Amino acid sequence: MAKPLTRDGAIPLLEDAVHLLRRAPLSTLLCHLVGSAPLALGLLIFWSDVTNTRTSNSTCAIESVVLALLLAWMNCWRAVFAGRLRRQLSGAADAPWSWRRVWNLLAGQAFLGATRLIAVPAAALIVFPFAWVVGFYRSATALADRDDLDVLQLIAQARHLAGLQRRQSWSLLPILAFLQLLVFVNLALAFAVLPQLVRIFTGYESDFSRSGVYFIFNPLFLLSVVSVSWMVFDPFAQAVFCVRCFHGESITSGEDLRAGLRALVASAVVLLLFLVPFHSAAAVSPQDLEASVRKAELAHEYDWRLPPPGATADHPVSWFVKVTDRIVDGLSAAKEAVGNFIHSLFDWLKRQLDLIPSAPPGAMPATGLHHGIYILIAAVLVFALWIAWRRRWLQRARPRIAAVYSLPAVNLDAEDLTADRLPEESWLDLATRSLDERNFRSALRAFYLANLAWLGRREFLTIHSGKTNREYEIELRRKARSFAEARRLFSVNVAAFERAWYGLHEVTADDAAEFRRRTDAMKQGVPA
Repeated sequence: MAKPLTRDGAIPLLEDAVHLLRRAPLSTLLCHLVGSAPLALGLLIFWSDVTNTRTSNSTCAIESVVLALLLAWMNCWRAVFAGRLRRQLSGAADAPWSWRRVWNLLAGQAFLGATRLIAVPAAALIVFPFAWVVGFYRSATALADRDDLDVLQLIAQARHLAGLQRRQSWSLLPILAFLQLLVFVNLALAFAVLPQLVRIFTGYESDFSRSGVYFIFNPLFLLSVVSVSWMVFDPFAQAVFCVRCFHGESITSGEDLRAGLRALVASAVVLLLFLVPFHSAAAVSPQDLEASVRKAELAHEYDWRLPPPGATADHPVSWFVKVTDRIVDGLSAAKEAVGNFIHSLFDWLKRQLDLIPSAPPGAMPATGLHHGIYILIAAVLVFALWIAWRRRWLQRARPRIAAVYSLPAVNLDAEDLTADRLPEESWLDLATRSLDERNFRSALRAFYLANLAWLGRREFLTIHSGKTNREYEIELRRKARSFAEARRLFSVNVAAFERAWYGLHEVTADDAAEFRRRTDAMKQGVPA
């Protein structure tokens, strides 16, 4: 039975909300999902289109109207969800839907849902009325699907319930905020490692797994985690205020007492149904009960208790089973014999090397070490000195070896070559080698890939095999707006590269040197 509001604190209220959600049927939980899932999906689509520079203004306007309708849709279904939870607390049956009830729900949620977007952030800035404002809108959602309240009566009743136990309201909000943060952090970590887990367990390499940390720093990732965490946590927050609203109404209506009486009546009915078969079974005579048991033992359901036909204790064992048992026993004996031989061999070696002193039992231990121990220590020291000398020699010879073997085997004529395959320094080394071989066309491509790798490392570009040079120019124009000279030099380099690589224009050493000069000027124009 529900407790009076004056005896409730924040923790008991949260516990009642958890029990309420655990007892709620799946159809009640789906009511909230039906309203929240379309709004979350529409918000993600709207954000993706708004941040895209190629989206037209008419498309943004239409999507804004659709998003407003989805907000009203979500508020109505959340009111239905809260109403079902409130009737579950009181034990009352759900009243049939009428046109008046539907109209009150639509009108109230359309008005309150629109004002909530302004009132709650404003109250959060002012701080003092924040708990009352949150309680007012949550209580209005819990009362919204009642057919005996119009919009004005709904607002008045929600104001009354929000003003009760303000200390309890203020103690609820930090706990709910902390729980919401925990849900957000857990979902963020799960979403962050999900592409890598899919790649590890299935081998499927997607754009999300290839993007690395850029997948997490994408604003759409943060918006997705916020949307999903809100869909997961908002039913619990609404259930908390449904319990609080039910307790507040019970102060004057006594609804909690009626709910307790309904529970007692239901328990009494169950007890009677349990006792009636007990008395009827006691009226059966012992003779009839024994006959019934013996008849049940002869049923075919218990044939598994009988031994199979023809099975006897002295049934002959198959020759295959005998041979298999002998092979297993022989292998076990051979394993045991080999183990004993190894142990005996080690014991003999210890005795020959005098590693086991032959001291009588209870004598003092030997004070000196055997000469074999000294030889072993000397060998370890010599080996350690040799490793240190070799490491020092390798460190001195490493620059000379690196100069010969550092250049990777990359075909600069490959069509699927991307800039993120090697670091910038490796591309520059490949360009230098191509210049030494007088292959100026390949050198120009290596310089261009080094330029892309540098821009990708500076996070001005996101390297991807599906992007064109034109898309790289547009992305740099968007991310490096304050560096006009760098954008201009990159456009000139793109034009020179495409003219040489796709236009098959002859490339000279001066063209490659001029390309390198523009790249160096671009680096000097962008601060570190």
